[in-house]
Amino acid sequence: MSSAPILYLAMIPSEIWLACWTVCSARQLRRLSLVCHLFRSLCLPLLFQTQSVDTFDLTRGDWIADVHKLHRAAVRLERIAEGSRVRMVRSWSFAANRNLVSRSGLYSHITSIRMVDAMYERVVTAFSSTLGRYQHLRSLNIRDLLVDRPFRNTLDSLPMLEELTLENCDIHARDGVLLNLKNFSMSSTGTSEESLELVSPVRLQILRIDGWGETIPLMTGFGAQRFPHLSQLSLNTVSDLELFLRFLTQCPRLEGLSVGNVSHDGCTPFPSYVCAETIPLLQSIDAPLDLVRVLTPNRPVRDVIVRSGYSESLSAEVTLAVLDISNASVPVRSLALPSTYLTVVSLNTMSSLFPGLTSLSMEIHCEEPMQFRCGGAFDCEPWTPEVDTGVPDICDADAFNSLPPEEVSDTEEEQPSPAVHVTLETHKTMPDSVLLHEILSWICSGLVSLPAGIEVLRFPVRSYFSESTELSEGHQHQVIAALSRMYPSLRELEMGYHNKPHWERNGALWKRKGVNSYIEVDT
Repeated sequence: MSSAPILYLAMIPSEIWLACWTVCSARQLRRLSLVCHLFRSLCLPLLFQTQSVDTFDLTRGDWIADVHKLHRAAVRLERIAEGSRVRMVRSWSFAANRNLVSRSGLYSHITSIRMVDAMYERVVTAFSSTLGRYQHLRSLNIRDLLVDRPFRNTLDSLPMLEELTLENCDIHARDGVLLNLKNFSMSSTGTSEESLELVSPVRLQILRIDGWGETIPLMTGFGAQRFPHLSQLSLNTVSDLELFLRFLTQCPRLEGLSVGNVSHDGCTPFPSYVCAETIPLLQSIDAPLDLVRVLTPNRPVRDVIVRSGYSESLSAEVTLAVLDISNASVPVRSLALPSTYLTVVSLNTMSSLFPGLTSLSMEIHCEEPMQFRCGGAFDCEPWTPEVDTGVPDICDADAFNSLPPEEVSDTEEEQPSPAVHVTLETHKTMPDSVLLHEILSWICSGLVSLPAGIEVLRFPVRSYFSESTELSEGHQHQVIAALSRMYPSLRELEMGYHNKPHWERNGALWKRKGVNSYIEVDT
């Protein structure tokens, strides 16, 4: 005899159930959607709101598996666009692969390899031809597609689109109706120097340009228009310093600035001062040393990341940069510095200049010769592949009948290992042959006094060829024990080679990033 159905709606309002399901993973939502009609009605919009198709890793897989994967993607694209669930989709991420078709010539021993090409073309066509039906789409991430006039018109037909990312896309339609976006990102979109008029500045809040040749065409396309709402600007390269500084004057609400590098042509001198009325609301900056020095003083900058400059005397330049940063109009709370020579005096001076610092990162450079090992000669027999006459069985009606295990698995993450208790050893000494060990010894012994409220402390070592700068596991535990006692607010600690010894605190437990174990410190 079957039991009476559970009246979940009588227990908790649907709004509360929905709030709970928003923090669930896709696998958890799939299971919940099978519980009852109420749960299914709440979970389906969450399951369909984010869609993605990625064809970029297909060249490394089995070709028959690739055909089936592409087939499922094409059928899914066509079915969603034809049904009522197209209204549920809020975000699309589509990665094409223009190199996929060229692989056919490398696999001439596979008689049906052209099926990969045909199915790939079906996927691209299905996405391009149905994109305009997603009238509730808010976020779109595209890779490796051609932005021609028809595709640009499709973008313009999406009334709710707010975020657009173009990666490695050829933009042939370089003028036309401007997209009214809040967030626009562009990277590796070609080498054309022609002006690019694509995004309206009126609504734009976040702008990211990660390629080498896109900055000048896009800024030229913007002209002298002002950006009344732009708050975040990220540029990979500034190749025209004068154009860049003029662009900053058009962004009165800018709060965050990130610049990867500034190309020096030797003709345009770097300014020693930029008027404080330019980007007066700047709060965070991640830029080369020269830009930090001229843009931080007299502005409310709280978070600073300094990238290496071009001076031969980098340590002296960093010292001057630190003094300039201390002239910000508000207390700095987060500071990251490039590789430089550290002493007890310089570290204590840092603490006195920034007493309210909660995050400090200081890169340690390890100069060690790279060791090469030479092997013997390799005798390789010429490889003659066997002829593959396989033909995948393709049927749209059965596309989802035999899914790979990884696509339907409900396996959850493993539970964390039991915590290891660590007791502070007051007389524990650390090796002093490497600068990293010296710095940590200064801090743990009290020779260097960090700001009392420090929460994040990072000393990354950027040597990729040696692990001589590694602390042993026991020494790492002792550093954590000592610093936990001295700085109760500390919650993140990085100390060593290539980001490996990276610890994070959760309550009374410390977990090393990437390792399924915890330590509990007894202080």
